[in-house]
Amino acid sequence: MQLDHLLARAQSLAYRISADFNGQPLPPDRRACAAIGCLTVAQQHHCGIILLLRDDMPVHASAFALIGHQIETAFNALWLWYCASEDELGRFLADGSGKTMRQLVAQVDGVLAGSDGPEAALLRDHWARLSDFVFSGERRVRHWLNANEVDAMYAEEAVIELLELSNSIAELGLASFRTIHDKHFTAPRSGEAAPVRLDLAK
Repeated sequence: MQLDHLLARAQSLAYRISADFNGQPLPPDRRACAAIGCLTVAQQHHCGIILLLRDDMPVHASAFALIGHQIETAFNALWLWYCASEDELGRFLADGSGKTMRQLVAQVDGVLAGSDGPEAALLRDHWARLSDFVFSGERRVRHWLNANEVDAMYAEEAVIELLELSNSIAELGLASFRTIHDKHFTAPRSGEAAPVRLDLAK
């Protein structure tokens, strides 16, 4: 029942984030657009995890694989917004950041640690769960290291931990999107080019 409740909460969160993201104008700023693009992809990964776990035949291993991509993509967005130089931004747009998930998380945490923004607060609240996944080895195969036989179904406790982490990253992405959006549209700077309205779902 706890897993069913958490899945319902995850789906509600996904709908709320989609309502915030889709149809919003994109700012005339390539750093902001690149970060928002990463956040949108990360949000799709969150939705994918929900679908994998809600299916009549849940695909647990694929959900565990996808959480890594969700974290990496969300932290690429944070790294682009808070850490990357102009040269690094250009290289990212051409070839990607070239950084591992561990490097991205460590660098973003180093920049945001001690700050008062919403992203920093969410990182502090969920750091134990995030760091356990990122820095403690290969989570996708740990299930079989502790089992006595081949079984595609993970323990409910492990799936709950996965979904809680995915929800945390989705909330972090929403906070980051609002930070970027508010910077460009809540108090627009004079002389700034008019934004182009796009549907990020497309």
